[in-house]
Amino acid sequence: MTRGMDSARETCEKFLPGLAEALAEVPLLELESPGSPGPELFRRHAGPGLLVPTPYGGAGASALQAARVSRALGALSPSLGVATAMHNFSVASLVALVASADASGLEWLVIEGIARDRLLVSSAFAEGRTGAGVLDSGVLAVPVEGGYLVSGSKKPCSLSASMNLITASVALPGADGGTELGVALVPADSPGISRRAFWQAPFLAGAESDEVVLEEVRIPEELMLRPQVELGTGLDTLQTVGFVWFELLVTSVYTGAVARLAESALRAGKGSATDRAALLTGVEAAIALAENVARIVDEHTVGNDELATVLTARYAVQELLVSAADRAAELLGGLAFATTPDVGHLLAVSRALAFHPPSRGATAQALLDHHDGAPLRVR
Repeated sequence: MTRGMDSARETCEKFLPGLAEALAEVPLLELESPGSPGPELFRRHAGPGLLVPTPYGGAGASALQAARVSRALGALSPSLGVATAMHNFSVASLVALVASADASGLEWLVIEGIARDRLLVSSAFAEGRTGAGVLDSGVLAVPVEGGYLVSGSKKPCSLSASMNLITASVALPGADGGTELGVALVPADSPGISRRAFWQAPFLAGAESDEVVLEEVRIPEELMLRPQVELGTGLDTLQTVGFVWFELLVTSVYTGAVARLAESALRAGKGSATDRAALLTGVEAAIALAENVARIVDEHTVGNDELATVLTARYAVQELLVSAADRAAELLGGLAFATTPDVGHLLAVSRALAFHPPSRGATAQALLDHHDGAPLRVR
């Protein structure tokens, strides 16, 4: 019904053939509930390798293609869209980290294994905590003979039930007495890992966003990545790349969820042509904003300006989606709201982008300062 969603569905079928059809056979609210089959269907259809470079067995999708796949998944199941956005954000960050470091073959073998063995990766980076930077992770690593003991927790942690690998940023003692960045790769079946119930909301419950607790989990030295970067230089680059991918993917997911609601209203044919055109325009504008950012990511080295662009687009899309969801629900009418649970669910989900970091309030002054030429600092 919309060109933007047509391109999303075509791209999803190209990279993950059969997944959309399999998801469409499952009722939306089943996909959105605890125990959803969504993550396993994503794994079964080779989803984990979407952003793994082709030399390492992955699909090598571009940012634009990943945004379109995320939009398609967000329409089919917002919970799966959010969960896989966290996986893809983690993989994209890991690929960028390994590529920028003097990495050994082992690190690339891990990335290759994600695609080959269809491993789902959860994130214990600090992106979910207000005011936290990458090194402010709730996960700590203590050096011991032959490796590290990793302890801490992450909540919410999407894919907590289905994950095979946890990526966690940690601060490590440097040889000069300072602090170095470490990224721990923790097998999810390691002794000392447990899950605790956390997510209580009835919306997005299929994303498996519970608490993951690590209690002195031993990992070998080779599973601790130590990129040779100085704080304030390479670290900023890593944080910037992570933020850009995170914002692009989650924005695309929620755009897909609202587009599903909008397409239902357009098919119903209710309201005036002006009302329906306004709804279509709002959804297509949100899609265009995200796709513009994706093209920038594909064509430029990600840096401060690109981060400002993606945040600007994210906040603009956030407003467009609320307006479009309200308009779609109003066109569908009270009877549809009362008798079709999907309408109320998607209407509630349309608000959730606002709860992902960074908050508008935390970023407003930074964006204004960047507009005047200052470096953008996002916490």
